[in-house]
Amino acid sequence: MRNLLYTAILALVIGAAATAGFYFSQRDPELSRAARAQDAMTWLRLEFHLTPAQETAITKLQSEYAVVCTEHCLAILDARKRAAPELAALEQTCTDSMRKHFTQVAALMSPGEGERYLKEVLPRIDRFAHAASPNVGVTN
Repeated sequence: MRNLLYTAILALVIGAAATAGFYFSQRDPELSRAARAQDAMTWLRLEFHLTPAQETAITKLQSEYAVVCTEHCLAILDARKRAAPELAALEQTCTDSMRKHFTQVAALMSPGEGERYLKEVLPRIDRFAHAASPNVGVTN
């Protein structure tokens, strides 16, 4: 019985060590830092293997969209303050705009990466609470 206990403990220790070794060998410290810092462009560049030209084009698109996003946020905040009946329509406009923007971003990526990007971000749009500007995880 004692050998069985020692064997079980040894198996657990080896399993935990193997899991930790795999985790640390597979993680990208720069990607982790970008996610913690909410650095969307670094996350996009690393996660979706952007070329310098793709990164430049997406950065330009993001800058242009930031103006639109700010307008949507301000309109939604104002409608909430006034308990305006058009709040749902404004939130839908924002959601539609995000969907269009993310599709434009994906179009600038290589096809496989663009598809993977859309699979990652589009489902999050429907859960977006419109409480603040979207972040890397499209959450707030």
